[in-house]
Amino acid sequence: MNQIESSEKNKRKKHHAWLHNVVDNLFDAIVVTNLKGTIIDFNKSAELMFGYHPRDVIGKNVAILMPSAMAAQHHQYMLNSKTGSGPRVLGRLRELEAERKDGTLFPVTIGLNEAEWLGEPCYISSIRDISERREAEQTIESLSMFDPLTGLPNRAHFIKLMQHQLYYSNIRVVAINMDFFNRINISAGEEEGNQVLKVIAARLSYMVSDYRGILAKDIEDRFWIGLNISEDENTGYNQERMRRLLAVLREEIIINGRHYKLTASVGVSSMEKGGSAPEIIAQAETAGHQAKAKGRDQFSVYQRTMTAQVISEFKLEQKLRRGIHANEIECWLQSKVDGNQQVISAEALARWRHRGKTINPDSFIPLAERLGLINEIGEIISRYVARAIRQTRETVPDFQIAMNVSPRQFMHEAFVVNLCRIFAEERAQLSGLKIEITENLLVHDIEKVNGIMERLAGLGVEFSVDDFGTGYSNLKRLQWIPVGELKIDRQFVEGGMEGGRGQALLDTIIMMSQSLGMTTVVEGVETEQQFNYLQAKGVAQFQGFLFHRPEPMDLWLEAFYQKLN
Repeated sequence: MNQIESSEKNKRKKHHAWLHNVVDNLFDAIVVTNLKGTIIDFNKSAELMFGYHPRDVIGKNVAILMPSAMAAQHHQYMLNSKTGSGPRVLGRLRELEAERKDGTLFPVTIGLNEAEWLGEPCYISSIRDISERREAEQTIESLSMFDPLTGLPNRAHFIKLMQHQLYYSNIRVVAINMDFFNRINISAGEEEGNQVLKVIAARLSYMVSDYRGILAKDIEDRFWIGLNISEDENTGYNQERMRRLLAVLREEIIINGRHYKLTASVGVSSMEKGGSAPEIIAQAETAGHQAKAKGRDQFSVYQRTMTAQVISEFKLEQKLRRGIHANEIECWLQSKVDGNQQVISAEALARWRHRGKTINPDSFIPLAERLGLINEIGEIISRYVARAIRQTRETVPDFQIAMNVSPRQFMHEAFVVNLCRIFAEERAQLSGLKIEITENLLVHDIEKVNGIMERLAGLGVEFSVDDFGTGYSNLKRLQWIPVGELKIDRQFVEGGMEGGRGQALLDTIIMMSQSLGMTTVVEGVETEQQFNYLQAKGVAQFQGFLFHRPEPMDLWLEAFYQKLN
């Protein structure tokens, strides 16, 4: 060997030592294999993750790090990937299961790429343990579907279960509201009140099991029962069952030597197959209010003669229809700020100004959604937003304005076409628009939802999930759609400041959002205490009365320009 060759060999050795040192200090596990799948390098992170010393695995097939079922398929996957005849493996981040030396399985993300190692072609795998993220997902999924006190389905999950039952059969829903229950919490403490609720839940579970029904727990002292109505049963209510239910709820409960005799106000409603779960639940609640108004400790069956609410809504509907055509729907804007409380974007909010009074959206948006008027209102707000985007971007080119879009409006066949037309007419860039959707949209045809989102994302529109944690939380589906932002609802902020489960839930949601790589926005921030706590948790964007209240669009724009000048 001449001097030049010896020098080159030393350089290669030094370079390999340097490269090996770099790889050893990476956070991710790095596993290098030759083209046959034999392990040729194994960094320190991989050693810690899998429990193997490098000498235990170098020279062995990479299948040693996989569950047996996956190991059997791995070689074929690689062959298919090379020939292009199977699913793409190289250059793609995937979630899989890995196997440690002790045989335990754990979830990982793995990215596999072709490269050269010491001048030879090889595969380099970058592996990250996502066990903590999976646990957080499971925790938040459970908290979003089940009552943490009793383990029963919560209201949102119950609605979903009832909607499923309505696809196949007639159903009956029973709303149970314990009478004067708060006195227990006040006199004996919330912990004892919780013990009482557990006893009630156990007794109801035993009773409902006789009828093959579904029991759920709502907030505070409210329960739900869902029952199928058999074909040979009339569509009315079963009085004997309701009397038995009331008797069960009256049974004495003894906790810590204290005796409690309770009663309940119960509402009942029935619905034929194909109906709406939210509607039957609202009917049962209305009947429950009727039972309470009649003196409590009794049940009331929903009747269509309970017309006061219907008449009130009908009058509101007529006013709303006239208001839409009389240009009474206005667009207000509320600023979003960063950690320095500087305005970085805004959210558009619909307001209805009728006869000089501003009507809160909670009073007319749900009605508009039920009646289909939400599409007309949505187009009005879209045009306002387009104008605001054009004007703000004249001075701040990357400014964004968010707009809420209801599931009904989003799924309308002309939604994308109309949105593009409005922005073109107003000479506004769609890249300045962020669409806020709710989790409830994700229970629709997910392929259609994703198709609409991908189409709009291709035009520059960004997406945010509004009021995260209050609807049908489905974390897996969030991975399938192009969402870059999660907005945490104000109720979690309020509950989080009280400590205990509320704080744990708030912290988990923030951590979940961050682990998914999404921007976290917290709504309803009203105090410095809330702001400081959220900022310490790494929240980047905020919205609430502490910073800015919603304003009519013209006034907001005027203040926006003044601040810039």
